[in-house]
Amino acid sequence: MREFLALSGAAAARIGSDRLDYATPFGPTNMGVAKVNFQVEMGDSAEALRTARTIPELHTLPPTWRARFHVDRALALADLNKEDVALSALLTAERTAPEWMRYHSTSRRLVAAATNGSGAWTT
Repeated sequence: MREFLALSGAAAARIGSDRLDYATPFGPTNMGVAKVNFQVEMGDSAEALRTARTIPELHTLPPTWRARFHVDRALALADLNKEDVALSALLTAERTAPEWMRYHSTSRRLVAAATNGSGAWTT
């Protein structure tokens, strides 16, 4: 998977700017978001947050893609026991794409974990 990310990243760098072709975004921003998602999925939360800070032009992506990015940030932050900032990332995702957040299962599980009453996040 890392090899595919590297190849895609090289293609995005060669294109040099974000594009939206046939309702599919691609470019440096989308590759940054994909890398953050991969790092979160691999359990590398600290690296995911470092990568997230480097993503240019997030506003060029569709709202649901931006919301997913903020959910990934929230997952990484919760994993690192930074609950207040994780909650802020979830709220940003909700403001960005409220209709998507309402039905997104990962988001719902994360919110349920945050509000389980014990004060502990259990993802």
